[in-house]
Amino acid sequence: PFRPRTISTEPFDRDVMSNQIFPRFSLSLLLSLLLSLCLSSSPAPRACIDRDTSGCELNDEVVLLQSHVKVSSQRSPSVELAGSWQRGTITPTSSGLQATRLQTAKPIWWLHVPKCGSSFVNALTHLPGMCPFMPPGFVVEDDPSPSQTEVREFVDQWCPGDFSSEGRSNFMGHEPVGVVYTSAVDGHGFVMLRQPEQRIISGYYARQHSWPLSLYGRGAADLLEYAQVTSGCAVRMLTRVGDNTCSDLKPANAAEVALAKRRLRGGFVFVGITDEWGLSICLLRAVFGGDCLSSDFLNMHVGSNSSNAGYDTSELMGYKDVADGALFEEASAVFSEQLHHYGLSYESCQLCFQQAQQGSTER
Repeated sequence: PFRPRTISTEPFDRDVMSNQIFPRFSLSLLLSLLLSLCLSSSPAPRACIDRDTSGCELNDEVVLLQSHVKVSSQRSPSVELAGSWQRGTITPTSSGLQATRLQTAKPIWWLHVPKCGSSFVNALTHLPGMCPFMPPGFVVEDDPSPSQTEVREFVDQWCPGDFSSEGRSNFMGHEPVGVVYTSAVDGHGFVMLRQPEQRIISGYYARQHSWPLSLYGRGAADLLEYAQVTSGCAVRMLTRVGDNTCSDLKPANAAEVALAKRRLRGGFVFVGITDEWGLSICLLRAVFGGDCLSSDFLNMHVGSNSSNAGYDTSELMGYKDVADGALFEEASAVFSEQLHHYGLSYESCQLCFQQAQQGSTER
């Protein structure tokens, strides 16, 4: 890179200067001309597409950070941090990088897929620096606690600028990405996804969540009918507009599956797996910082037939949610890649689990 010579700032002798061949430019103009010539002859920096590109030393995370941080005439903190990471002075889980990632992800757009973990709201609101005006120790608890109503009503006051309100009518609701993907979700999306058949059975036992009662005028006759109508819910939420997309009678199609996968991988900065809740929370903390809290592991809206071992999918008589199955496979791949990137496993996450077991709910 160009490094200008050290130039004396001592006053010029006008008599000596008058005998030189240079015109009587001001010092500042002369320096500007020299700098412009040097910069114009310097090659433009190469864009790094991946870590294997010849002559490219930036890794994927640095490219991601730079792609979401506006370039200015001065070096931004994120670029400084990225450079330090390349020199081996900090790690991907250094607090500086965590803070930069979180700041870049704001305002967060939470895609709340039904039966994939309402309690994720606690992990999000208790990330470092989030919701500075939330009452100390506040935790969203299961019904009939008033905390869910409170967080819906006061989230924009407690967490100014932290969560996007674009395309959202209810903070803990199930609004689809719809038309706001480009304007609000891309680069700001957070989502937890669940093994599709487990999600369907959980919804069935949660008073047939998302069942289109107004269209049928009755409840689902059985689990199989419920599954056939509500399958593809996550794909629909990632691609469609309007209310109650999971109650739409039109099944998700192949084009929507492909679009949902692209949006998930390209626009969501955090993808967790409900079936791997502990690792998902550990990953969230590794990426964005903060200690693991007991409130991160609360289980809300538990179905009437739930168990820690998961549901017996034989009740579905072999039915598979093909659309959400393809999306879940992509989500699992993204999740595994992130675990590998941050060096996380059940063994390495034991500190997180121990922190949560200590019972702290404070930020």
